[in-house]
Amino acid sequence: MYLADSYNEFPYSIYEPSSKFQLKKELREISGLTYFGRHSLLCINDEKGIIYQYNWKKKEITKKYKFGKSGDYEGIELVDSLVYVLRSDGTIYYVKHLKAKENSTNKKVTFLNAGNNTEGLGYDPTDNALLVACKGLPGKNNAYQGKRAIYKYYLKDHFLAKTPAFLIDQEQIRNILGFNSYTDFSVKLLETFIPSEGDLTFQPSAVAINPLTGNLYVLGSVGKLLLVIHPDGVILAAVKLKRKIFRQPEGICFAPDGTMFISNEGRGGKATILKFKPKK
Repeated sequence: MYLADSYNEFPYSIYEPSSKFQLKKELREISGLTYFGRHSLLCINDEKGIIYQYNWKKKEITKKYKFGKSGDYEGIELVDSLVYVLRSDGTIYYVKHLKAKENSTNKKVTFLNAGNNTEGLGYDPTDNALLVACKGLPGKNNAYQGKRAIYKYYLKDHFLAKTPAFLIDQEQIRNILGFNSYTDFSVKLLETFIPSEGDLTFQPSAVAINPLTGNLYVLGSVGKLLLVIHPDGVILAAVKLKRKIFRQPEGICFAPDGTMFISNEGRGGKATILKFKPKK
């Protein structure tokens, strides 16, 4: 685990979740989750246009809300009474009246596309903006090469900023992790030949802001890392995730009290949601 000099202690026992919830087959491909209150989370499956309400106290899906056709849905975020869903091609769906007999769904096509492979969706209350993390290309053409990008989608005007709000430097991550020269060369070579799939150092799969600190938490299934980033862009912590606990981490969210939830796709087994209470 890497900790910056200004960051004294990682606030969660990351290898000892306080609770573990095994999910049924319907959520084996769980790709995102968001806090819904009253012991509940809203979850999505990356293959179906359905929002699942999961009650962790009852350990079951209590409701389902259909919002669209089948597709590659990767992120979900609740803001006030609206639910936002991110598709991997950069399209953002917003669902009104979730609990009504008939909800209303609209969508916004952004300049991001399948090559950017948008997987993470979070919310920044300071700017009233969604956070959109790209697992693939960080921008158009060769822009921001060697970086991973997180953009802001401003809810008031419904537009995605043209430049990233955060850029994660892959070289810095490799230095933090202590890559040797051979490993460093290998990941750079892969990125050269297959830019959208290359550089396996770190590929964001989920993003959320910790309500207690305002720090950004960026989860990467590829690379098995959890980064903590200060609002000014400085990496405060890099936590290597154990495969035994985090089979395929694809979703992260927080409760108002700072409780952290991380979801793992099944990948040949049962999907899970892990719950982490903040250290006292």
